[in-house]
Amino acid sequence: MGLLTDALSHITSQVRSALDADIDVQEHAGRFTEDELGKILLKPRSVLVAVEQLPELNVTTDGIQECTVQFLIFVICSDVRGTDRHAAALALVEQLLPLVVYARWGQDTRYQPVLPANITAENLYSGDISKGKGIAWWAISFTQAIRN
Repeated sequence: MGLLTDALSHITSQVRSALDADIDVQEHAGRFTEDELGKILLKPRSVLVAVEQLPELNVTTDGIQECTVQFLIFVICSDVRGTDRHAAALALVEQLLPLVVYARWGQDTRYQPVLPANITAENLYSGDISKGKGIAWWAISFTQAIRN
């Protein structure tokens, strides 16, 4: 597999193993359409991991690729009996943030640690998109340097 495919697989696997088994954790292509959100909502709590962009790529004289990659972890929750979607989404964000800080995803020789300054969390709730869907939607964004 390639550098980005491997990274996406490692991160998704580590996120999946850190969360409860009833949370649907999958790799994702990135941006969403409104129709796609409706399909994702078949699960009450979903976490989707995506590669967003590659803001920097270098190749050493030895042919080794070194790049900075921006990843996104989307958290999408709907109401479940006894749990408000917004509270569920915030709880997942709070559980994921410590996992991301200094993470090397089991690849200590290839991945540089994710620095706290390179992590953001954003509430993506939009009345236009969420209208009638009843969701809470967050994205955790982080950049990480990787060597191949």
